[in-house]
Amino acid sequence: MKKILNFITDHRFIIGIQAVLSIILVVSIALVNILPMRFLIVIGAFLAILTLLMYLFAKSSSIESRNVQIRPLIGKIISVVISIFLLVCCVFIQTGKAAVNQVTSEYDYVTYSLVVKKESPYYKAEDILNKTVAYNPNGTKINKALDKLSKKVSSYGISELYGVEAVVDALYNKQADAILMNEGSRTLVNEYKESFNKDTRVIWNCKFKSYNKIKEEKTLDILKDPFCVYISGIDSRGSVQEVSRSDVNILMTINVPAHQVLVTSIPRDAWVTLVDAKAKDKLTHSGLTGTQNTVKTVEKFLDVDISYYARVNFESLVKVVDALGGIDVYSDKNLEAWTGQPIKEGWNHMNGQMALSFSRERHAYTSGDRHRAQNQQDVLQAIIKKMASPAIITHYTDILNAIDGTFVTDMPMNEMARVANDQLNTGAEWSFQKSMVSGSGKMMKGGYYMPNTNLYYMIPDENSVKQNKEYIKKMLKGESFTAQ
Repeated sequence: MKKILNFITDHRFIIGIQAVLSIILVVSIALVNILPMRFLIVIGAFLAILTLLMYLFAKSSSIESRNVQIRPLIGKIISVVISIFLLVCCVFIQTGKAAVNQVTSEYDYVTYSLVVKKESPYYKAEDILNKTVAYNPNGTKINKALDKLSKKVSSYGISELYGVEAVVDALYNKQADAILMNEGSRTLVNEYKESFNKDTRVIWNCKFKSYNKIKEEKTLDILKDPFCVYISGIDSRGSVQEVSRSDVNILMTINVPAHQVLVTSIPRDAWVTLVDAKAKDKLTHSGLTGTQNTVKTVEKFLDVDISYYARVNFESLVKVVDALGGIDVYSDKNLEAWTGQPIKEGWNHMNGQMALSFSRERHAYTSGDRHRAQNQQDVLQAIIKKMASPAIITHYTDILNAIDGTFVTDMPMNEMARVANDQLNTGAEWSFQKSMVSGSGKMMKGGYYMPNTNLYYMIPDENSVKQNKEYIKKMLKGESFTAQ
């Protein structure tokens, strides 16, 4: 026992632990690949010198002196404290790496519910034996949902109906005993039938992964080649990976070598062709069958190749802005947002809730949705600028905690790390240009999901679409231009 105690209190053992933890920390930082090499060399050199100094300080001396005898003990204690700190740093880095990995995903999740009228005698899936189930055959993973239902119910009739109206009406008009509904469309259903949630109940549901990787292979080098990222702001208050309408639609064209960004906004109500349905409807409704469908719809609409996507929900905006310590955004007028917070004309230092309310406000402006899109662009620009500053290091943990469960992208972790590494290495200022697709509003019927309901649509102006296509192409080619 005494030998073991002497061994673990020996200065060589204690300093050895410090040296090993120092090496592990440097390797961990290197593997994350966020810090430039010159920073890594400085950290490694500092830890090596610190280890050497602690070795000399903790080493016993042959001189018989009270002060000389106390010094090794103090040195050992300091070394233990340093080792604990190094261990915490290693855990911190690995936790951060795991958090970043969690935001990288190639899947959406879609939930189907078997819905019946509240007064019906059906309380579980088995109760619809030999009954009729209505559904929209164009739904993501709908066939898998039907297969899973068939394992619960041996026999039932089906009624294939297109659009939200037809499926809901079938339930209310008793043409169907139950409907199989994509939960992502519940908000849309409630807009059509306001009492739907009160009138119905769910007796069974199932959940599936929906593969949404945009490109199987990407040959671009993001530090050399300009590329496009589609950003979807969804209206889901649940998981960011749940299939939902896409209420904010922004295409970012990024030129890393030139440190330039073009932000192109597309109104949520834009009248576009949904790629999966091959029919016209609002762009926001493309998200009801998954991110991949929205990306393909935007690609076709703007004649562009999108390399990556990112999905955020409203909760993530609040958390990220707060994690960054707030952002500075310019408002062109005094207004009181829906949260009751006053926003003054001029520069405002906004917390997360204020930034969200500013991004969603449209009633205070004569141009409505168009001005709201401008505000969203301004908030996005402020967030990117803050994240491109040293704040990304000082608020690293807070940012990772903020995006947990509220942000997802298909950009691999190593690619995100390369961009962060390049930014920390160059410290360059980014220039932003902003544009948006404009058009004219129109109340009309004919949308794919609700063909018989009079809804507001934004009919894109052909010249505006053409102009935005040109801006994007010029940014991708590295040509200079000024967005109007």
